[in-house]
Amino acid sequence: MHQWMGRLAVMVAVLSFCGTLWLSYQHVVHKHEINAVAKKDLMAITSAAVSQIDVLLMEVVRSAEVLASELSKGRLPEEEMYGLLHDVLASNVHYFGGTITFSPYGYDESRELYSAYYTRDKNNELIYLRLDEVYDYTSSEYDWYVLPMKEGSRWGEPYWDKAAKTNMVTYSAVFYQPGSVAPLGVVTIDISMNQVQTIIESLDLGPSGFGALTTREGGYLYHPNQAYVQNKKNIRDVAKAKNDANRLVIAKDILQGKGGVIDHISTTTGQASWLIYESVPISGWSLQNTFIKDDLPIDVDVLRKEQIRVILLAAIFLIAAAFIIFRAHHGEHFRVWLFTVICSLILVVGIGAIWHLALTYYSSSNVPGIKISDKETLKAVVNGYSLRSQERQMAAPYYVPTGIYIDTIEFLSANNLLIAGRVWQAYASDYPAEMKKGFSIGRTKNLKTTELNRSTRNGEERIQWRFQAALRVNLDYSRYPLEVEHLNIQLLPAESDRMVVLVPDLDAYKLMASSLLPGLDKEIFLAGWEFSGTFFELREEQHNTDFGIKRNLDHEILPTLYYHIGIQRVFVDAFISNLTPLIIVAIILFALALLPREIEIGRVLSICAAVFFIVVFSHLDIRKNIPSGEIFYLEYFFFVIYFCILMVPLNAFRLAMGLPSRLFEYKDGLVVQAAYWPSVLGIFFMVTVCKFY
Repeated sequence: MHQWMGRLAVMVAVLSFCGTLWLSYQHVVHKHEINAVAKKDLMAITSAAVSQIDVLLMEVVRSAEVLASELSKGRLPEEEMYGLLHDVLASNVHYFGGTITFSPYGYDESRELYSAYYTRDKNNELIYLRLDEVYDYTSSEYDWYVLPMKEGSRWGEPYWDKAAKTNMVTYSAVFYQPGSVAPLGVVTIDISMNQVQTIIESLDLGPSGFGALTTREGGYLYHPNQAYVQNKKNIRDVAKAKNDANRLVIAKDILQGKGGVIDHISTTTGQASWLIYESVPISGWSLQNTFIKDDLPIDVDVLRKEQIRVILLAAIFLIAAAFIIFRAHHGEHFRVWLFTVICSLILVVGIGAIWHLALTYYSSSNVPGIKISDKETLKAVVNGYSLRSQERQMAAPYYVPTGIYIDTIEFLSANNLLIAGRVWQAYASDYPAEMKKGFSIGRTKNLKTTELNRSTRNGEERIQWRFQAALRVNLDYSRYPLEVEHLNIQLLPAESDRMVVLVPDLDAYKLMASSLLPGLDKEIFLAGWEFSGTFFELREEQHNTDFGIKRNLDHEILPTLYYHIGIQRVFVDAFISNLTPLIIVAIILFALALLPREIEIGRVLSICAAVFFIVVFSHLDIRKNIPSGEIFYLEYFFFVIYFCILMVPLNAFRLAMGLPSRLFEYKDGLVVQAAYWPSVLGIFFMVTVCKFY
């Protein structure tokens, strides 16, 4: 008997070990393939963006250098020189301004300073100014002139232009005295960083990814947190302040014009990410794209199932190995109890590992519509619907940028939520005056809105409201207490008879990384839950009615704007409050199993009845608060304890009636006593595997 059990344990251990290795290898290969493809795509995206920026800057450099070359040939009459500068700047609407600036007495011996300057006015027309009459550009603070005269043609550091209300950057091309290498002055061209910003913001870096751009020296030219640019932050200073060693490595590589990929914990989002960086050849600038690994387009169900299979086989192998190592089949008390402890610990760890997977890989992370976190995705969606309207020879929809900020969330009941906050909208100047302005929230009751203010900016009318509503939500409590859910706020236009589409007002948010909870108050609190992320979604919805309004098909294809709030139950609190009674009862039942056979059956029954009512009332209390139409996960724990409560008095009755049992009486009940915790935890383990597989 002992030999047969030992051989069976060896066979199980060998097979489960081989299975664990094989499944682990397959899982690692699968994840590696996903990561390799994603990383390759992201590097291609970064390279393409660098090429676009390089082409843009190359044009600036070429224009400035051509004009500098003309000036190096000899002195030109003022009118001709002004004309050349004007023509260069007029050739590209993105050239914000430029100068021809001479060294002291370089143009006219009777005149110390000379700088012809063109800039654009509010109407985008070029106007002429004399810069030398405004300030002394030879002062050391004006690096657009001083540094090129010392070091040669170069890009300057970014600066904030108060008049244009945008970040600017200047390229200075040195021209020389005819037939000499002595610098005579500089030609400068100013461009707005808005163009570069548009390129970076259009990159598809996932819902939480973002890009940044620095100079060769590390100064920020662009970052989603504009304070970095406006306050002239340097990548080294930010890296030291945030204890980010990876960015210090990047700062060294930038000086050498290098690029690369670094596995990184984002100091902005706090998540595991790839930091992909590459230098722009013409300027030495560095584009740095952060991609959050959790945003990888993967089938989370497949990954979860792969890892659960590995955990299952690994648990079987470890239990079988422990059985062999401690020779539990020989029946020695010490070895049997030691095996029981080890086996129980393995099962507890296995259950915890599957809980982790259930919270990490969950199907609710997939949404039916299109996540909108960057301008390029939004632009593609808008262009798609506009094109469809043109094909049907219909008027294009009116797109209304809409933003939301939630500062209050409270559960009124299990499926009713109180939300409050602000909503704002921007209406373009071509929005028809006769059409309604405003919004509503779907699937709510008692919606209350109060207009806070109206203003006009850049031809747009902006309206802001304060709102409060009771939102009906459909949460899946079958995983309780391991739920990971999305609260969906459906934002609808007030105008229902015309083609109006609400789209996210992305410009209103500093960062759109989902983990940074854009649109959610940092101090917000939802008892028993924590927030995992927020994002916007545009979703096409088909209704089975026209609501009494005869419409053409174009109205049916317009998307609806959703604002998602990801929530995750604080499962530690839920398990402590709900499992504590079960753990205590399980310990009491185990203690009863250890008592001598002579104990009175009446005492056993009274103890079992008492603990039964403890479990029942605890069970009913949870059921009252969890409106699930099916058995939820934690409920299976109660069923197992009910079974244990039933078995203890049955065994007491057997003893009282003198009924023999080889299993229960083997070695004075050692097998039954030692198998108690492995059996209970084994059932919990298998329930957990089946529930979350």
